[in-house]
Amino acid sequence: MYLQIIKALLAPAIAFALSTASVAQDYQAIFEKEWIEAEKYITGQKEIWKVVFSEFGLPAELAAAVVFPELIRYSALQDFMEITAVKALYLQGGIRGADFSIGRFQIKPSFAEALEHDWMQTELRHEYEIYFDLADNIHARRTRIRRLDNPGWQCIYLALFLRLLYRRFPQLADEEGTEQVRFCATAYNASFRDSYETIRDKGRLRFYHTDFMPAAGTVYYSYSDIAACYYKKINGDRFW
Repeated sequence: MYLQIIKALLAPAIAFALSTASVAQDYQAIFEKEWIEAEKYITGQKEIWKVVFSEFGLPAELAAAVVFPELIRYSALQDFMEITAVKALYLQGGIRGADFSIGRFQIKPSFAEALEHDWMQTELRHEYEIYFDLADNIHARRTRIRRLDNPGWQCIYLALFLRLLYRRFPQLADEEGTEQVRFCATAYNASFRDSYETIRDKGRLRFYHTDFMPAAGTVYYSYSDIAACYYKKINGDRFW
């Protein structure tokens, strides 16, 4: 009797775990059109990215893999990216008014705010002479929106994110290239303020989709799987 009760209680959890576990898939075939467009964009930016990310001591192919799923999503949803009315809501009310993804790297204002705050708590701000106004007012928010709309600043935000992540988790640098990509991609898409173990666990979950608004028929994928799939197809298991 007790065994049946335990099985009944565990069944939903087991089903959820199975449904969210990472399964090998050919994401290049699944996102065929968007994948091609994302690769074209990276090819056009490759040499510039090498220069930008090398300034922060980062391999450009790591950065490319981390945001590759966002480039796919941008290609799928680019008609919705320039919604000035939504930007106005953020300017007036902050992330309580609106928190939305901006640009090809799909960075949300809440992500940028958290990143700026954490950056300003480190000595790195002096090393790179990059400073942020953390005030909660319309001027600071307007400046932030302009940065998020700028391709160069999107790269800088990504570079700051990666520098902070490796600074917080130095053990990450000892992982294989693919595992570094998985971890960084998960932190970028989920929450970079979580613990090392929590971020690794989240990497196995499926919460990535390309629908403008999720619905009953929305298909979910693993963000880290897509990033790793792209990385391995282009780089094997090494950095450039």
